[in-house]
Amino acid sequence: MNYLGLLGDYPVSRYLNDVEMANKLEQKKKLSVQPAHQLSAIKINSQFIELVDKYFMWKGFLTIFTTCAIFLSIYMILGTLIAGYTREGGLSGALWIISFVFLLGVPFICFFISKLKKEAFAYTHYPVRLNRQTRMVHVFRIDGTVLSVPWDEVFFCIASAGKGNWEIQGHILGKDKKTVFDTFAFMLVTSSKAGNAVLKNYWEFVRRYMEEGPESVIEGITAYLPISDQRETFKAAFLRMHFTVGAMPIILQIPLLLVYLIIYPARWFAMRTSKIPMWPKEIEDQCPVEENDPYARDHRNNPA
Repeated sequence: MNYLGLLGDYPVSRYLNDVEMANKLEQKKKLSVQPAHQLSAIKINSQFIELVDKYFMWKGFLTIFTTCAIFLSIYMILGTLIAGYTREGGLSGALWIISFVFLLGVPFICFFISKLKKEAFAYTHYPVRLNRQTRMVHVFRIDGTVLSVPWDEVFFCIASAGKGNWEIQGHILGKDKKTVFDTFAFMLVTSSKAGNAVLKNYWEFVRRYMEEGPESVIEGITAYLPISDQRETFKAAFLRMHFTVGAMPIILQIPLLLVYLIIYPARWFAMRTSKIPMWPKEIEDQCPVEENDPYARDHRNNPA
């Protein structure tokens, strides 16, 4: 799990650092690795590919943590008030305790509610759409606005996401080609530098679509996420999680799937209270899909 960009902003108004420069990913440079979609594709066609964000995979974990913190804070406030009321012999004698508890407890509750609203009461996901015909990248932001930038002008690199995590970041640079003014990231996050090889597999999936077309990657996509026009169902969520841990030994798969089942009620709540993202009309107008497009795929093409 990595919430950089959701709970905290990416650092901007700064120069590219040495790690980013050393790990630059070039749009025209083909890597000798196998492309891997990492179950991130929502839809694909000859015009564009739409990918899910990095927060989608673990949606629900932040919700269960913050809701537990909110209820625990309320429980402690009520418990302290009741104890003070009983010990001080009534309401008037407990006013100082009531004042102290509210001054201390309410800010905590407000803080956790603000963090809860980063995942629930927000958007179900934050898609990234890459249009290979217009060569534009469209990123649906946390606040519901859209960042649109030319594919060829983005500085892509493997960069640190904090806490030992690494991801593929896209930087929008100033005229000096050194100053970072905005940043977005693709969905895959790894927990060590050794995971850079996996990130390169995913980058090559994205890069080949944009540079070589859908025919270069479409056969490797085993399934599409059914979330473009509907909220995730329990079946889809469980199958996605099973796919994610499927390469692990069975002794590790079972505990992870059990943890996911425990977290799912919070994920369901976060999904049901969130809106499905809708692209602005001007972007949809730039992404027409031909009726008989041989490369048009979405969740309706998933194996039964």
